Amino acid sequence: MFLDVRGIDFFTDFVTFGGEVRCSVCEHTGLTVGVGVGKTKTLAKSAQWSCKEWPQFGGVLAITSHVRAEKMLARQPVEEVWGVGRRIAKKLNGMGITTALELSRANPAMIRKHFSVVLERTVRELNGESCISLEEAPPAKQQIVCSRSFGERVTEYEHMRQAICQHAERAAVKLRGERQYCRQVCAFIKTSPFSPGEAY
Repeated sequence: MFLDVRGIDFFTDFVTFGGEVRCSVCEHTGLTVGVGVGKTKTLAKSAQWSCKEWPQFGGVLAITSHVRAEKMLARQPVEEVWGVGRRIAKKLNGMGITTALELSRANPAMIRKHFSVVLERTVRELNGESCISLEEAPPAKQQIVCSRSFGERVTEYEHMRQAICQHAERAAVKLRGERQYCRQVCAFIKTSPFSPGEAY
């Protein structure tokens, strides 16, 4: 979860505020959380990762200077950067980029060329340039899809009926979890596009 805390440092410092948030969450939910503060969403997530990794931060880390950001990013493996993941990290490692700091120093245009505009935004965010907007609340989903491919051909009606019921149940759980209502339910079944001599 992200909060816009701009201006709060006029009343209290970020670490004190983060500690209060942490205590409040624990008191109301029983969950222990890490609180990271940064100029961008990506820096805040890196700060949160760091405060979970190193107990000396007491669960709260505020990145308030460029020097502090560089120290933190130098210790964060690139695969732990928000939105990077193992597959992209492997390719970055092959290019000699193994830490968040090295990623932050990469040329954004080169990153966009070899990866995507999404990773380019990550590089810019690591340098304190806000590229990912803060949503007050995520928009409600327009649809929920629960589907799967069968490992073997299904020929019995009862097996198909059970599979459809399980998928409908999973979709209903997701729907309730988001406190949404449903206007329409569709079930679709099709043969394999790879089956020779069979209409798809």
